[in-house]
Amino acid sequence: MLRVLSFDLDGTLIKKGFDDIFWNQQIPKIFAERHKITFEEAQKFVIEEYDKVGPSDARWYIPEYWFELFDLGASLQDVLHKVNYAAGVYDDVGILQDFARNYQIIISTNNPRAILEHKLSILKHVRQSISHTFSSVSDFNSIVKNREFYTQVCSRLRIKPDHMLHVGDDPKYDLEEPSSIGVNAVLMDREQTTSKQVIHTLKDLRQLLTNY
Repeated sequence: MLRVLSFDLDGTLIKKGFDDIFWNQQIPKIFAERHKITFEEAQKFVIEEYDKVGPSDARWYIPEYWFELFDLGASLQDVLHKVNYAAGVYDDVGILQDFARNYQIIISTNNPRAILEHKLSILKHVRQSISHTFSSVSDFNSIVKNREFYTQVCSRLRIKPDHMLHVGDDPKYDLEEPSSIGVNAVLMDREQTTSKQVIHTLKDLRQLLTNY
């Protein structure tokens, strides 16, 4: 019996691209002001430093690490507030409140905890419907949501894998990996580019749930 609905964040509940503004514009801007150099100089330096660490290292995803390394002297939350994440919230996200009447709603993401919590603060109208949040980077020190991640999520929730349905936009980490351990999974394709185990909106999910 299906008990839990799990949702990815970026590309599923919030449009992609806003994190790029945070990492590649806001942080270099503050670095430039702090160290009295041009924005262009700061952006080049900051991105080169990102590349030295690289996305295979968990530190690459952790904003607190970079704030300390760059000596930004700024509040992480203040900087996050400078990015208009609210403009990226999909207009069907309110449906989560309806789903919460029959299912436990959780967030499963590789967003680091600070950015995850900030995005949830933007989803004010549905935040109370979300019972648990899981960050692969912050909670399990994993840069991706692999099968071990989903195994740990199910363990913490004390459910069998087939008691959960996960929805996300990445064919591997939101579909193949959870499916590999028995988690029900469906691909969110907001841009309508594929037809493989796919939905295009959260309204489509409502219809899909009638099959469980």
